[in-house]
Amino acid sequence: MDNSSLVMSQIVNRKLWTVLRTVAAILALAGMAAAWGCGAQRLARGEIKPPKVTLQGLTLGMPTGSGWPVFASLRLENPNPEALSILGYDYNLWLEERPVAQGTSQGQVQLPPLGETVTEFPILVNVNSVLAILPRALQNQQQKLHYRLAGGIRLSPVLAGLVRVPFSFQGEVSPKEGWDFLRPHMR
Repeated sequence: MDNSSLVMSQIVNRKLWTVLRTVAAILALAGMAAAWGCGAQRLARGEIKPPKVTLQGLTLGMPTGSGWPVFASLRLENPNPEALSILGYDYNLWLEERPVAQGTSQGQVQLPPLGETVTEFPILVNVNSVLAILPRALQNQQQKLHYRLAGGIRLSPVLAGLVRVPFSFQGEVSPKEGWDFLRPHMR
């Protein structure tokens, strides 16, 4: 085989591999689309119902150099006769309408058929964001501060985890409650 035939053979092989990779990518996308379609259709037809999400509570952790940990406990109720897998969550937390935390997690949670579970996830509050409302909170420790926690959980059987079931909770907390929590740790 002369050099020109060898070069031509290498060019044909590269093009063949490019075509094969393209076909493989198209087949993978088609498979994902089929899985996505099945999950989306089942959700649209009501065969899969989204889990009910309720806030059980928020617990303060000790402030660290990287932020102030808050732990959110969520109760997840599965109304389906089949188990559901939660692939993770995302969240945003506001205090007095100021964003103080946001994040995501890939932590998986299994929901039993027609059952429920309580899961806790950490939220790391940006201390600098809280400092902006500190003067007002110190003026009147009985006045309640408004918080809002919003986010979503991702279901694995629906759209390969791309469907997000949103949640949103709000409430009030007094600065005095925060100080009462921290006081034993400030010696």
